Amino acid sequence: MQNEPLTYRVPRPASTVMVVRDAWSAGIEVYMARRSARSPFMPDAYVFPGGALDENDADELVVSRLDRIPKGVEPAFAVAAVRELFEEAGMLLAFRDDGSALRRDELASARRSLRNGIDFAAMLEQNGWRLRGSALTYYSRWITPPGEVARRFDARFFIARAPGDQSAAADAIEMHDGVWISPAQALARGGRGEWMLVFPTSRHLERLAEFTSVTELEGHAEAREPFAVMPNLTAEGVISLPPDLANW
Repeated sequence: MQNEPLTYRVPRPASTVMVVRDAWSAGIEVYMARRSARSPFMPDAYVFPGGALDENDADELVVSRLDRIPKGVEPAFAVAAVRELFEEAGMLLAFRDDGSALRRDELASARRSLRNGIDFAAMLEQNGWRLRGSALTYYSRWITPPGEVARRFDARFFIARAPGDQSAAADAIEMHDGVWISPAQALARGGRGEWMLVFPTSRHLERLAEFTSVTELEGHAEAREPFAVMPNLTAEGVISLPPDLANW
């Protein structure tokens, strides 16, 4: 029997960041953006910032710049989470070696340098910046079921409080139409067909919608014991959670 393609059999490690903030009125908001229509994976879907791990995410030099490794994950996932969030949404969970905050003009310049090909680790070294692994809370692990798409991912989802001194901005390359939105509103837009939401995104939005403040959500996230979740996929393309994972 012919072997299945490697991309079909082996999920790629990935990190996703649910950046949240307290809403002005009540409840919380999460940052989401639309994937490019030209993307080979989930085109036009509204998602949280994130992506596959790079081999350099496990480099000792960049790992050593984490102020803390989030409980329950390998450090490369935390590095990838911070890197992808910066690349796609312009928010960098970092600080100077002396503990001071980063300026907006520095962040804009650093983001341009990444687009021009500078390595993330080199950027950190040149600027003397450290990464706030302490700002990340490991929340869940989801694995793409075989047959759903050609590209499978083994993704770690993180919770992060939005840095109050930074602004989010989609990169206009991989991500467009960035927006802060309540989880309930995002689900409503998906339900009306205004937004494309994939199964894991919807399930996480449902969880986020249960909380009335970031502090409440953080307490819940810290108390969790994440485990691997892989949805079922029928021959008709219907995705669902196995009964024993209903309370993931």
